[in-house]
Amino acid sequence: MLDAHASAVRAEAELAAGLGLEEGPTIDHPLKWERIRRLIAAAVVACEFAGTYRLPAGEKNVSYRASRLMSSASLASAIAEMGETSGTRRAARVCDLTLEGSASPMETVLGLMLTLPVEYGGFGIERPQLNCPVDVSSCREEGLADRDVVTPDFLWPEQRVAIEYDSDEFHAARGAGQSARDATRANILTTLGYRVFRATSRTVRVPEGVALLARQISHALGISLEPTTPLQELRRRKLYLELMPRTKA
Repeated sequence: MLDAHASAVRAEAELAAGLGLEEGPTIDHPLKWERIRRLIAAAVVACEFAGTYRLPAGEKNVSYRASRLMSSASLASAIAEMGETSGTRRAARVCDLTLEGSASPMETVLGLMLTLPVEYGGFGIERPQLNCPVDVSSCREEGLADRDVVTPDFLWPEQRVAIEYDSDEFHAARGAGQSARDATRANILTTLGYRVFRATSRTVRVPEGVALLARQISHALGISLEPTTPLQELRRRKLYLELMPRTKA
């Protein structure tokens, strides 16, 4: 047991060095991180089942416009019916982390990076609504929109803040006109007074891009990001590595 722990600590130090944290690297307790990692992995699956995409088996492409298999409410209800055990407590925690309505793997990655607790490696931003319709019929009546409803990728309705994620793979699946539709949607929201941020695959392909977007979103929401300790910063990079290999842009 001690040999295994020592090996895990050495591996942790090597990982920290690989992440550019060579000087006095912070060591994360391997078992504590493993518990967090398993919760995150379960949350990724829950987001998929509560979303409208399906990850492929083997070399197939991601499937879009799929029917949702569950909601957070249905998951919570199923957990409650099973009674309280250590397993259902973990499942309830996963339910608390789950984002509903994600339309792509990268929306899930970005959403989890922004909203997971700081101690898990996230930025701790309040959860947005994903792909939730917004009534803009009043804007259309004034000749400022060409539709009655728009559906932003991420929305904080009370603060009137939105994110549009421009996915290369998703746009290819939806056809050449998807970029134009996204631009029209963003323009309508801006006309209504929303602050609309754009994120691309390049934005989320580097940790610094996600961190910059998180700071911009928190500023727009009128909140301050929680300061991170060296351990939390290390976990943020580990979280990024945990999430990114699962996805395509």
